[in-house]
Amino acid sequence: SLRLEEEARLAAANAKAEKPRTERHSSEAVADTVLDDLDWMGDGTESTTFENADPDEEEDDDFEEEAMDVRPRMAVELEPEHKGTEIRLEGIKTMTGCASLQVELLHLQLNCAGCRTSTQVYLSGADEDASDARTWCEGCSGIISVRLRPALLHRASSRLCYVDCVRCSVTDVLPSVLCSTCDGEGCDTVNVHKREFIRNRTVDGQCTSCHTKYAFGAESIKIDMITPCDPGKSGGQRKQAGGDGDGDPMDEIAEELRYLRKKAKTDPRQQMIQLGRPLPQTGACKHFSKSFKWYRFPCCGRAFPCPECHAESGCPAAALGALASRMICGKCSMEQGYSPAKACEKCGF
Repeated sequence: SLRLEEEARLAAANAKAEKPRTERHSSEAVADTVLDDLDWMGDGTESTTFENADPDEEEDDDFEEEAMDVRPRMAVELEPEHKGTEIRLEGIKTMTGCASLQVELLHLQLNCAGCRTSTQVYLSGADEDASDARTWCEGCSGIISVRLRPALLHRASSRLCYVDCVRCSVTDVLPSVLCSTCDGEGCDTVNVHKREFIRNRTVDGQCTSCHTKYAFGAESIKIDMITPCDPGKSGGQRKQAGGDGDGDPMDEIAEELRYLRKKAKTDPRQQMIQLGRPLPQTGACKHFSKSFKWYRFPCCGRAFPCPECHAESGCPAAALGALASRMICGKCSMEQGYSPAKACEKCGF
């Protein structure tokens, strides 16, 4: 028994001696694990360099990243082809601090060549990708398009730009944004005007580089149709003429819309509309669960519970901003004029 007690005392003493060593090893292992977890941030030597980093170098890096995001401006034709619709600013009252001007954002009112319905578009004079626009005519369900060709307006020329039209004409220039090149000594900064240009109002400001003051104003806007608008051709006529099918994509869209309108009555969804009976789910859908009506879109001639359902149907005019012109009651399927805030004319639902 004495020998067993002696062995127990020795085991206890050895355990006390091993405990600090084990704790030391475990703490070192934890530290190594933490360092391993932080390897994605860099090694220990690199982490100490954050305090000594040069702030100027960081600012330079940020500037380089921002500069990479800046896209070059759209090229301006010095001698543009004299065709399409010409827009001039006449009766220039003041043009100080401006060596030249050009359009930054042009807001136009158009008339459809087929039905004379008006619509509005925005064209960019800075970004070539946004210098043209295609839209759907609410009156005749046709596709119209325009393309901007900016020019330089200066003291010897009041010409602002040309607009090429397809199936439409320019009827008015609405409040638009201009930009001017500073004529300060040694400065050629392009300054975007902070106020929109309208007839008989002066737009003024200061150059962002040399702080030279500028001002510009004109009494009127002259819209002159040099050549008639492109009437466009239907896809069917193009194919009958022996074309290779590589024509204007708008012709293909217009042809597809004509096909959809022709087949609208045989569409399975449209056959669900029966006067006196409720629509499926009383007109609701997964997008609009509390809208109890369907909407008739004249572009394709079909009715859908909401614009999202219209877009999901594959109608090419949905992406061009096509709007509904009539609505169908979800309770009695009565089709009536588009007035979402009013109750149904037949059942009052």
